[in-house]
Amino acid sequence: MPQSTPTLVKTIVFTDLDGTLIDFESYSPKAAGPLARKLVRRKIPLVFCSSKTLEEQLHLMKEMGLSTPCIVENGCGIFVPENFDLLSDQPSKAIPGFGKLVKLGVSNLKIQKAIAKLSLDMGIDFRPYSKLTPLKISKITGLSEAATQRAQNREFSETLTASLDDEVWKEVNTKLNEVDLQCLCGGRFYTVTSKEYNKGTAMKMLLDAYQASSGGNWKSIAIGDSANDHDMLQSADQGYLVQKTDGSWNEMDIPRLKQISGIGPHGWVEAIRDAIGLVP
Repeated sequence: MPQSTPTLVKTIVFTDLDGTLIDFESYSPKAAGPLARKLVRRKIPLVFCSSKTLEEQLHLMKEMGLSTPCIVENGCGIFVPENFDLLSDQPSKAIPGFGKLVKLGVSNLKIQKAIAKLSLDMGIDFRPYSKLTPLKISKITGLSEAATQRAQNREFSETLTASLDDEVWKEVNTKLNEVDLQCLCGGRFYTVTSKEYNKGTAMKMLLDAYQASSGGNWKSIAIGDSANDHDMLQSADQGYLVQKTDGSWNEMDIPRLKQISGIGPHGWVEAIRDAIGLVP
């Protein structure tokens, strides 16, 4: 009786950026960069999954010497580079010279209108990116003027920079849920996006595309550090949580989630070592 051929299991890595793959304070990819490039050379897909805009993520890819799919603005868009045969059945916008962007979330104009109304109703200035000058954003983030412009170029989200108590943010999220939006903390600021899409839903869509494109079974690894990584970490076959800058871990009730000793990109390296056995 012929023996059945074992099904090949392939690994794909989804990663948050700020405070995970790149340093929370300096935004530098130096610590994790060599290992990230090694993953790609080994044909292990690496997918950026962040609240960052497409322009920010493409700039980071160029800085790191990578070309990879990415999930932008907390799951409200998926970018696929040219020569990647993925999500061909989804409506998309061409990004000349780079690839295509699959649009999932609602427009940032709708989001800005909802925030403006909520600001009046609650009597709170949420200090959204769209109402701040590039110079002001640069001062509160430490970003250069060029980096600030990339961060402001949003299609499906709005970043709120106000300092409010956790209970107030919970109320804000509850009220935004009523109009099919959500407000999640990304570690530094809160981001408002469509309630329908998140990092986890976009991750599953891209994972299904890899499955359909190349066959085999895929094992998903996800690495993050903050509250807006919850859906991504929960959706993965194995999630890893790296330490925040103060050495603590974000509180998450996710089965099989591994807390990694290592802050930001240093924890990222340890997560890859544990998941795949690769070292820089």
